[in-house]
Amino acid sequence: MDATTKPFTRHIREKQMELFKATAARPEGAWLREALADPDLLFALRDGRVDVYFRGQVIYSIEFGTDKIATYTHVKYLVLDGPVPYIKMQDGTFAYKHAHLHDVYRDGVSLGQIKSAAKVYAGAESQGIYKAIKRDPSIIDVEIAFTRSNDISEHSSQEKQRTQDRVDMVRLTPAVDGYELVFWEAKDYGNKDVFNDNIFNQLTAYAKQLEMNETVLNEAYRNVCQFHLDLHGLRESLGFAGAAASQVRMLEDVANGRRPLRTVKEPSLFVFGFDDDQKNGRWKVRKKEIEAVIGSERLRAVGVARDWLCPADKSREVA
Repeated sequence: MDATTKPFTRHIREKQMELFKATAARPEGAWLREALADPDLLFALRDGRVDVYFRGQVIYSIEFGTDKIATYTHVKYLVLDGPVPYIKMQDGTFAYKHAHLHDVYRDGVSLGQIKSAAKVYAGAESQGIYKAIKRDPSIIDVEIAFTRSNDISEHSSQEKQRTQDRVDMVRLTPAVDGYELVFWEAKDYGNKDVFNDNIFNQLTAYAKQLEMNETVLNEAYRNVCQFHLDLHGLRESLGFAGAAASQVRMLEDVANGRRPLRTVKEPSLFVFGFDDDQKNGRWKVRKKEIEAVIGSERLRAVGVARDWLCPADKSREVA
């Protein structure tokens, strides 16, 4: 790995988690309580930071100070579509007559408006990933970013402009002797890369990232499992629905090191968004071509993304 490559980390200090919990208990923490209660939102642990996702969009980025947390929301999610969304310009001045941005968080109102604004920016793949995640609590992380390394050459000229490799999601999966981390790349059927070699290059690049980061991934995702356990306990303490008992057992097994954890170094591919005509036509041919390269066990293809990422896995049960 390059000397300049940033190591992959997932970590939150005990004091930071205590600040997180204390914020949820305060009167001014209504925004966090409502986010914790909302099944549409995914909390993702980063390196000393927590990102809250809705349909692939980070609506909250939570950072930790010495004695309080700071939360950031992109201005595009704070735009209010008021009764008169078009603003008149008169003599070079915009004549605002109504508030067009959130100012104060309002319980029971603001989160719904932020989600409505975020929906505009969710593309087909983000929507598909969201539908898969919503019904599969075993997905414990999304948008897994690895710093690019010069040791990885499998990128198109356009891809080479990026500084990170981003795998869409990782799933905690039961194995014979413990658990596995299975990384998934998701593609909408309409993505042109599904039908050319870019998809194979992308999966190969991701496989190399998993190989290079193997020694740190287990520790990182044991921390992630502990984080989700803490969220489960916090939700229950606030009177919200927590995780299913089977999911809690999995998280405890991994977080406490009771069972082995292994990273599957070959990422899998999730393709969705095709209709029956496409399934029996162009996709039928392409599916065979993809399986010839990566194998059928690494491909999951469904017309509708909500039809489960891993339908045979009982760990997807929700409370």
